[in-house]
Amino acid sequence: MEERDVVIIGGGPAGYAAAIRVSQLGGKATLVENDTLGGTCLNSGCIPTRSLARGAELFDMAKNANDYGITYSDISVDFAKMQTRKETVVKNLTAGVNSLLNANKVELIEGLGQFISPMQLEVSLKNKTKKIFTARKVIIATGSRCKNLPIQTRLTKVINTTQALRLTQLPKSMMVVGGGFIGVTFAIILSKLGVAVNLIEATSHILQHIDSEIVTIFARELSSNGIKTFTDAHIVKIDDARGDLHVDIKAKGQPFTVSTEYVLMAEAREPNIDEIRLEQAGIQLNDRGGIAVNKRMESNISAIFVAGDVTMEHMWAPVAYVEGITAAENAMGLKTEVNYTAIPYWISTVPEVASVGMTEDEAVAKGYAIQIGKFPFAANGMATILHKKTGMVKLVVDEQYHQILGVHIVGPGATDLISGAALAIRLDVTPEDIGATLHAHPSLSEALWEAARDVNGEAIHSFRQRK
Repeated sequence: MEERDVVIIGGGPAGYAAAIRVSQLGGKATLVENDTLGGTCLNSGCIPTRSLARGAELFDMAKNANDYGITYSDISVDFAKMQTRKETVVKNLTAGVNSLLNANKVELIEGLGQFISPMQLEVSLKNKTKKIFTARKVIIATGSRCKNLPIQTRLTKVINTTQALRLTQLPKSMMVVGGGFIGVTFAIILSKLGVAVNLIEATSHILQHIDSEIVTIFARELSSNGIKTFTDAHIVKIDDARGDLHVDIKAKGQPFTVSTEYVLMAEAREPNIDEIRLEQAGIQLNDRGGIAVNKRMESNISAIFVAGDVTMEHMWAPVAYVEGITAAENAMGLKTEVNYTAIPYWISTVPEVASVGMTEDEAVAKGYAIQIGKFPFAANGMATILHKKTGMVKLVVDEQYHQILGVHIVGPGATDLISGAALAIRLDVTPEDIGATLHAHPSLSEALWEAARDVNGEAIHSFRQRK
C-alpha cells in the first residue's frame, strides 16, 4: 500500500486549483482524474460555448460590416470549422493545465479513484491495473454532469449540452428546454447562426436570478433574433416523426405542438458521486444531492474536503477555483473560509449579461430602502464605436449607507465589467468612490462610472433628470 500526502479526486477547476495550492504550500499533491483535465468548464461548458459564441458574434459583425465601409462578397457559416476551432481552444487550454501541474510538481494519475475507507483509496488505472493509497488528507472535486434524460425522452435527437457541443452540422431547428444561463446561451448562439429556435421555460420568466429589468431588455433581444420564448411551459410528450420531432407542450395552460429537428435539454445536472463509493468513507450528502460541506470546505469527515460542483451549491467555475484553494489551504493546516458575498454571474451571449449581488426585487424584499443608478450603452462612446449600443449598467444601492447591493449589466463587455463591480461590493466601495475614480475614455467601463454617478442624479452623458 502506497502512502500519499494530499490526494485530490477530480481534475476540473476545483481539483487542479487545489492541487496547485497544496504544492505552493509545500505539500505533495496527487491528482486523480478519470477523464480529461479541466472538467466541465473547460471541456463541455463555459470555454467551448464561449468559443462558439465568439464565432456567432463574428458572423453577426460581418453582416453589419458595411456600416464601417467594409464589404464582404460572401458571408457564410462553416459550422464544422467552428467546431474544429472550439476543439483547438479546448485542447490548448487542457495542455496548459497539464503544464501547470507539471511545473508545480503535482503527481497526475489517470484513473478512477474510489474510497475503500475514509483515508484509503483504490485507483483503477487506464491499463486495467489498480493502486491502493493511504492519504493524509483527501479533497473530492469530481464535479457534475448533465443529468440523465428521462426514459420517455431518450430519442436520438433529444440531446444534452455535451452532445450539442459535438454536433458537426447546424440543425435547421432546435427547441431549447430551460431558460437559465445555459439554455439562453445555446439559444442565442444557434439563432445567430441561422437556426430556428424555440425556448421553453417552466417558470414565469427566463433567467430567474437576474434583475428583472435586465431580463426584459435581454428578452427583447431574444425576440429580435427570432427566438420564440414560452414561459410557464413544460413538455407533455415527444414523438419521433421521421426526421422531425413533434413536441406536445403546455404553456400557461394552453396545449400546442411544435415540430423541431432537435430538442436540447439544457439545464438539469447531477453530481459525479455514484462511482467513487462515498458510502465506504461515510460521507454525508446535502438536500440538493451533493456532498455536504461547511465554509472551510470540510465534509462530515474531518480529513476529507470537498470543492466545486460536486456540492451542488454554487455551480460556477470561479467559485470552484476559490473552493479548491480553500480546501487545499485547510488540508495543509491553515484556517480559511470561502466568502460567497460577491459571486459574479455572466452569460456568454450576444449581448452579454452579467450580475453580482442583489437584484432590485431582492433588495426591496429584504427591507432595504434603495436608490437606483442606470446608464445606457446607447450613450457610451465605445459602445457606439463597436456598434453595440443595446443594454445598460444598473446599480442597486442602500439609501441609508450608500452600500452597493448589486450591479447588473446587459450589453458589450458585461463579463469583463462585472469583475470590477464584484470587487466594489466586496470592499464596500460606494457609488461616490466609483464616480470619483478616473476611467479610460473611450471605454465601456465609463458606463459603470456614469451609472454610479446617476445614483445621485449626477451622470454626465445622460438625459435622465435628477429626482
